[in-house]
Amino acid sequence: MSFNIDKVELEEAGRHWRAIITPEVKDFVKRALDLRGSKKQVEEANKMLDLLLAMLRKRKQIVEGVPQPVWVDVMLAAGLLHNLYYEDTVTSLFMAREKLQPIADACNVPGNAAYSIFQAIECQLGDDTPIESCRPIPSTPNELFAWACWFVHEYSKEVRL
Repeated sequence: MSFNIDKVELEEAGRHWRAIITPEVKDFVKRALDLRGSKKQVEEANKMLDLLLAMLRKRKQIVEGVPQPVWVDVMLAAGLLHNLYYEDTVTSLFMAREKLQPIADACNVPGNAAYSIFQAIECQLGDDTPIESCRPIPSTPNELFAWACWFVHEYSKEVRL
């Protein structure tokens, strides 16, 4: 299983992809990465997901040795896809939903899971999201998702971690 851009092996580059348990979500993410993913995007997504998972463990929202809740698949999928279409514009925040919803439907991703994946992607700017209704609710996984995006995409470029 590999995705096309840069001839990157998904099995090598997608360690967080391998952690997705729900087959429909896993297939959806693979197809989306086949369509538009690059090695650089997946590497950046993996850094963001490393941080997000560390924060979720710190908050005891996920615990080693306990079966992974389905919402973790949603976070992993959103993390792997969050930077495929975002180009520092308001409209590009919604491009993943527009371009990838047909793939989610073809993969039989449950509607609430697809909605939650796109919702996380659309709130990746956190409090800087220009559309108030797309800002993450405090103390939720989506808020941690937005913070992880900020740390990897903005803060780490300003301050050496």
